[in-house]
Amino acid sequence: MAAASFLALGTATAVSAQDAPAAAPAPVAGDDNVVVVRGFRASLQSSLNTKKNSNLIIESVTAEDMGKFPDQNIAESLQRLPGIQIDRENGQGTKVRIRGLDQNVTVLNNDIFVSGMEIFRLGEGNIRQDASLEGIPSELIGGVDVYKSPDASLLEGGLGGIVNLKTRSPRAVRDMLFSGDIRLNKGGEGDATPVGSLVFGKKFGDRFGLLATVSYDRTDIHTDVLGGENRGGWRLFERPTSGGTATVYSPEYRYATNRNQERERIGFSLSGEFHASDSLTLTGDWFHSDLSILTSEASLKFPFANEGATYAASSLTIDSNRVLQSGTVTANSAESITFVQNGEVTTDNVQFAAKWDNGGTLTGTFRAALSKADYESSSANADVRYTQYGVRAVNGGAGITPNSTAPATFTFSYKNGDLPSFSAAGPNATAFTNPAMVFAKSHWAFGEKTDIENTAVSADFKWRPDFAADAGLVVSFGARFAERTVDSEYGRYLADLTSRGELPASAQGKYLTFSAGQPVVSPTNTTGSTFINWTPYGYFMDGAIGLKWCDGAGSPCGRFGDSKATAFHSSAAPYDTAASNPGRFEQVNILGINALVNRADGMTDAAAWISKLYPETPFKFFRDPLESFQVEEKTTTGYMMADVGERGDRFHLNAGVRVVKTELAVTASSTPVTPLWWGTDSWNGILKNPDTGTTVREYTDVLPSASAVFDLNESDKLRASAARVVSRQNLFQLGQGSAYDFTRSSSPGPNLDKFLYTSGSGGNPNLDPYRASQYDVAYERYFGQDGFVSGGFFYKSVDSFIQTDTISVCVADQSAAGCTSGPFSAPVNGEGGTIKGVELAAQYAFDNGFGFTANYTYSDSESSNFNDFDDNLPIPGVSKHAYNIQGFYEGNGFEARVSYAWRDKAYYGNFGFGSGAAGGGTVTAGTWERAYGQLDAQVGYSITPKLKVTLEGINLTEESTGRYLQFENLPLRYASGERRIILGLRYNFGN
Repeated sequence: MAAASFLALGTATAVSAQDAPAAAPAPVAGDDNVVVVRGFRASLQSSLNTKKNSNLIIESVTAEDMGKFPDQNIAESLQRLPGIQIDRENGQGTKVRIRGLDQNVTVLNNDIFVSGMEIFRLGEGNIRQDASLEGIPSELIGGVDVYKSPDASLLEGGLGGIVNLKTRSPRAVRDMLFSGDIRLNKGGEGDATPVGSLVFGKKFGDRFGLLATVSYDRTDIHTDVLGGENRGGWRLFERPTSGGTATVYSPEYRYATNRNQERERIGFSLSGEFHASDSLTLTGDWFHSDLSILTSEASLKFPFANEGATYAASSLTIDSNRVLQSGTVTANSAESITFVQNGEVTTDNVQFAAKWDNGGTLTGTFRAALSKADYESSSANADVRYTQYGVRAVNGGAGITPNSTAPATFTFSYKNGDLPSFSAAGPNATAFTNPAMVFAKSHWAFGEKTDIENTAVSADFKWRPDFAADAGLVVSFGARFAERTVDSEYGRYLADLTSRGELPASAQGKYLTFSAGQPVVSPTNTTGSTFINWTPYGYFMDGAIGLKWCDGAGSPCGRFGDSKATAFHSSAAPYDTAASNPGRFEQVNILGINALVNRADGMTDAAAWISKLYPETPFKFFRDPLESFQVEEKTTTGYMMADVGERGDRFHLNAGVRVVKTELAVTASSTPVTPLWWGTDSWNGILKNPDTGTTVREYTDVLPSASAVFDLNESDKLRASAARVVSRQNLFQLGQGSAYDFTRSSSPGPNLDKFLYTSGSGGNPNLDPYRASQYDVAYERYFGQDGFVSGGFFYKSVDSFIQTDTISVCVADQSAAGCTSGPFSAPVNGEGGTIKGVELAAQYAFDNGFGFTANYTYSDSESSNFNDFDDNLPIPGVSKHAYNIQGFYEGNGFEARVSYAWRDKAYYGNFGFGSGAAGGGTVTAGTWERAYGQLDAQVGYSITPKLKVTLEGINLTEESTGRYLQFENLPLRYASGERRIILGLRYNFGN
């Protein structure tokens, strides 16, 4: 794959910190010990020299030349290192896992960094995502260090480790540098899109230098997706069949999705260095990135536990684990949803440093850093119905069924697999594409915005006392103050339905009665009156959702045994079918099924789109207090450590302690006992009167660390380290309020067509951070300039893992009983766990130009997590086995590399849902990510010493990702993998 130099350089287990104290980054061209890397083999030799002289256990990756990165972002640039795996989403690497753990910290030049994707929501199901590095372009980075075991001088926050991004230094330029590359990036059947970057560096005399990097890429990605957790939960039901009942695991809906994503990213970095005097050096770095992500989905929703679903006994196959293998299911509805999410991520990371060194016993560095990130997205949703959908008029008047020729029920066939297949059965075969049956049912829109700001100032000193000069003693100490603020806002666009016949906002807090069939609002509570806790707003713009006042006792709004009547007359609402308004619809192939769905174009601006659909109805954005929160964090840190042993000694020892005081304030909301709504209900509006409070906490962590390196002889080294580490809490888990999900009932009786509670979740501002003690031992042997083998053992004991507990609660809704029981999940500090394992690595370059790198990681983990099936489950995200193999050739201007990265299956936490049994209750099952392997390759030829042509292939075998629920044949999630081909030219002028 593209010039894999960026990755392959760091294949050994124990790698570099060039200077003992503070683990300085690996040298680049222009340092006092100049390393000028031109070829891949030369870069491997440089990497081996760095490892051999290191004092800490880290993985280090350096760029061979500008633009020679084989991956689409920084996360992918780390996937081939020992002990490191990554998560994937939409054809991109996202989250980095160090020894399986994702509780890590990412820094820039050993100080704060924000990517803008610390927290965000993805897809129609609003799946919460965090700690993604997909927005960081590799082209702007001069190297990456992954610290697996820190010393006291390094920034705290990594339970698994620290990812240190390093910008290029102007010292890498001897006089002037101008480099560039242009590539075409093509995936699947999409169009080729451009990728390119430029680097310009210039030294102005001996004292001042500048280096600037600009990158641009656009990627079009297509993914076929199976979703099993988009809405509510699952059920373990006694499902009705034509011959009785059958017990089977049933998702509320299966979402089969055709997803297209357009990603456009522009990155810029600027570094300056000024030698103000022989003693004072000033440096500055600015890292900027803009990432636009436009996601368009067309999904078919197949009901398995909702919509009155029944299973045909004649075709039903269920295995001994109660997993449906094949069958025919009939439900009261069939729908699709078109979802368009338009997201924008902007980040700026600015750093300044002043280094003072007059050659005496005391030196110091002063730093200031500011990081800002803004994430903003809007999302538009449109449902299309393929079975009959009744739309009624106000006050019991004559209603209509816009798609009256559609079937009343829908029958589909199901066949299990990693990617299950669905097909319409019997008379429904044409329902998806028959224009008269295709009805634009409902529309809604929401938005999200997160602002993150980090500031930090620090001072670091080194003292080399004269009395211990012979021992090479260096005492390091320093202090740091940092402040982080996170403001995450999520909300909905609500329509003011006053003109549609809903009661005015002034009626809220009063009481509703009826006189001569008409609503009467009074401040007095009389017998049979209804308390008005709603306002005339609505979220779901759906013709079957009626006026809230029609629910009141004595209401004249009867229809089909229900007490609702619609607020949307056909003259004012877009009651369109594909026959009456064909321009609103487009045909999309969704996992082999052709279906007419709402057109995605025109939905990019959610607010404008929904206002255009309902021109007579004003819309306004309302912040959802249950999904929005603020986190303010202040940390005051001090450290001291000592290093013993100079570069020529046979040993190096380090010991120190870092003390971190954290002041944390979390502002979040919950549902009050008597809720009021901007809207007609919790399912159709925004909570108006939340119980909002700020939880203030303070705690101190003492983090000792020690390490030792022994040269057994000229070729063999032994390393050992121990440290106490801490990592921040997940922001969603910390700040989220109590949120509830509701869905419409299709059961006959008093709950017909009512919105009932299905499941809910909430955060916990009292969560403690992750804390752990860790130990490492590593042995390394070097032979020749290119040979290296290593073996390492690691052990980590985690005090407490944050786990999610699921309980059954009864939440107020529209049911006849006033509330419905269902699962509610919240994070808590559970018991701890351990992870221990072995890392093996080797590399060698032969004289004939061929060579290889290889590494293997074994991780055995155990936690307090349990479910209804297993106890002492693995730590979430930890794969027991992982390996990477890379072969390369370089000679006569030609280079070629082939690499394969594989990771074993991994437990990813529990999923709780209602049992469906008499008396309620829940089932808690484990979710497991399937094993994944990716094959990449790259070839290049130097036409001239300055000009090279390259051809790269990413995911050549088109591997897919997937997750299953407890049983390997019970798929929970699936996403197809696309092969990407990149053809490019690279040009270098200067030095």
